[in-house]
Amino acid sequence: MSKENNIYELSYTLRRELQKKVFSVISLFLVVIAFFTLFLRFVLFPVRQNTVSMTPEIAPNGWIMVTPLLKTPNRGDVVLLKPSHVEKHPSWIRIANNVVAFFTAQQIFPFTKDEHMGDSYELRRVVAVPGDTLYITGYVLFIKPKGASDYLTEFEHTTTPYKVNIATSPERWDGTLGAQANYQQITLKEDEYFVMADNRNACIDSRMWGPVPASRIKGKALMQYFPFNKFHLF
Repeated sequence: MSKENNIYELSYTLRRELQKKVFSVISLFLVVIAFFTLFLRFVLFPVRQNTVSMTPEIAPNGWIMVTPLLKTPNRGDVVLLKPSHVEKHPSWIRIANNVVAFFTAQQIFPFTKDEHMGDSYELRRVVAVPGDTLYITGYVLFIKPKGASDYLTEFEHTTTPYKVNIATSPERWDGTLGAQANYQQITLKEDEYFVMADNRNACIDSRMWGPVPASRIKGKALMQYFPFNKFHLF
């Protein structure tokens, strides 16, 4: 190799400048990756809805943006729920789970065993908040807020309009089986929320789990951004 092509071997100053440039580029790349990783982890991250539980508003295989900054929901909000059963793992397993979950939109946790209902992250709609007294008849929730004297349907208590799928049950169908059509009266405690799927006939929710504690709410859904023809804000 000629001296002209070997300039970095001949000049210590140029060699140091090259090293600084390479170090700067690598540092900038790592900072950008760290920023976006932290942003998507703690500010806004995507979640893929792979079931029909939230139709008609959220399409199967739709992509939803969720923020963990809003963990105190109102009636009508769509939230992402953490698994109800969480196993304790060593730090390296938790890190591996979080990394894989980040790149799979919270869909795959390779070291988590799905042994119980509710062991996966789920999108559900908050239909009743702490202090509410409620019951369900024919898949429709009736609510009496704390201090109120009358029951009204869930749709009259929310400022967020939404639609639900309710199919007519066969004659003599036992409404206590499967996705229950009826639910006995209860009053929610201070940190409890009642959540339901929009597809009322075929999915599990608080009718089977019971009220969910505030600690299970990972974040609030802000928008569906894919499919593009289904884009909307919540």
